[in-house]
Amino acid sequence: MKQMCCAWLVMCACANAGADDDFNIKVDVTQQGNVFHTQASFRLPLSVCQSYRYLTDYDAATNIPGVVASTTTRIDARKARVERLLQERILFFPIKIRMVLEFTELPNHGTDFVQISGETKSYKGAWRLEPEAGGTVFKYRTESEPDSFLPKAVVEYFIKNRLSSSFEAMAKTGAERFKQPC
Repeated sequence: MKQMCCAWLVMCACANAGADDDFNIKVDVTQQGNVFHTQASFRLPLSVCQSYRYLTDYDAATNIPGVVASTTTRIDARKARVERLLQERILFFPIKIRMVLEFTELPNHGTDFVQISGETKSYKGAWRLEPEAGGTVFKYRTESEPDSFLPKAVVEYFIKNRLSSSFEAMAKTGAERFKQPC
């Protein structure tokens, strides 16, 4: 029971704590009723084309702490279904969950995604890429509603503190692609 109830927390933790100044990482989480709204961004020294290739390399998520496996199935030229296995420790409990997301790709602009199965009531959002002198800003926004018995204060604390470290890991992994061709 606790495994399924905490699944939403793990999903948010993997989404993709300390922000790295080099990447200008920003994370903001607000709550309206039971729905959490997350906005985040970071900057990488990549072209928009390199950034888009990184963003749509869904299986690279295994470089983010907590993501154990990621398997992508192409639906068509602009859609992908991604199944992820996540593992995290929450309040001394080891948690493993599976989620399936469907991504709609907007070439060189970003992606929209929605959870089609998983252990949250809802999870949807978008990534957008904004070119900037010397790099690209990755912007992330989500709306998610957990299916959890944990107090909202615990959920919010976990999200705010774990998300920043996940975005930092994503930024560090993405920055390593600087020399990859587009």
